[in-house]
Amino acid sequence: MSDRSLPPDLLDDLRNLLDDMNMWSLDPSGWAYVDTLLGQVKVAFSAGEADAIRKAVADLELSGPTRAKSADSGATGRQPPKTRDKLASLKDTLNAPKRTGPGKAQR
Repeated sequence: MSDRSLPPDLLDDLRNLLDDMNMWSLDPSGWAYVDTLLGQVKVAFSAGEADAIRKAVADLELSGPTRAKSADSGATGRQPPKTRDKLASLKDTLNAPKRTGPGKAQR
């Protein structure tokens, strides 16, 4: 994945949101929606599409635990393993050092 053309503030927003998601408690349908959005982030990040990442970040923020839920939405809980794995993968990708030359890494 490449982040050379992505604005640093967008990457910071994404990092902060991914960190915040560790505290979220959602119902199963909420986590399913988050999984879909995390997939969109991954694809957009791979393509270096800042606008698509920005939209996915906004959608993720709106999908958080402050969103109103119906009475029959089900019990809430922490991240399922699949979501936890997606979050860890995205965090690793965002925190990977950038290659700036042959054999040189830079953060």
